[in-house]
Amino acid sequence: MIIYKTIKFVIFVACATLIFVFNHQIMAHEGALLNGIVGASMAYYGLEGILIPVITKKFKKEHMKVFAGAINVLLAIIVIFLLEGNSQELRIVCVLWSLWSIMREGEEIFEKALYRIKRHPITSIINLAESIVVIVFSIELIIAHDDAALEHHAHVHLILLGIELMLEVIWEHIDHFEEIVIKKYKRKHHESQNSSN
Repeated sequence: MIIYKTIKFVIFVACATLIFVFNHQIMAHEGALLNGIVGASMAYYGLEGILIPVITKKFKKEHMKVFAGAINVLLAIIVIFLLEGNSQELRIVCVLWSLWSIMREGEEIFEKALYRIKRHPITSIINLAESIVVIVFSIELIIAHDDAALEHHAHVHLILLGIELMLEVIWEHIDHFEEIVIKKYKRKHHESQNSSN
């Protein structure tokens, strides 16, 4: 798993950096490259949802993650290949992207924010805030009334995707650091109570 986490870290940081540097080029020509970027993200999350339970031999326990992973892969195929050349391609990609983001962030609110808030309060609150921001921008992307608004919201959502990719891979490191800080605080607090007694 260490090798997998390292590879994931490198890929996500590289992708996020490319998104930050080339976001205007990605959005050029009515977001011609957007379906590839969005589809690749969906495919990665989908494959991860399928492969991790299989590799860790938790297939039966996490069968819903495998099912969600398969749905993500199917969405990725639709976004990358089946919408190519469609006159409404950008709008359809943005709607599918938004719905995917809302579902994924809704899941993260419960799994990564509310469920872990006692063990990891700082990262849980940051993750909760990030999820709410992404959901709000996803809704704005769905209800964009004209092409200019759609392109603007898609551009903002693309930057959010870059931020999200960066946050995704640093959560584990922040969680580890937070655990160390909390343990040190508890140890000092315990020692100060013992010394005062």
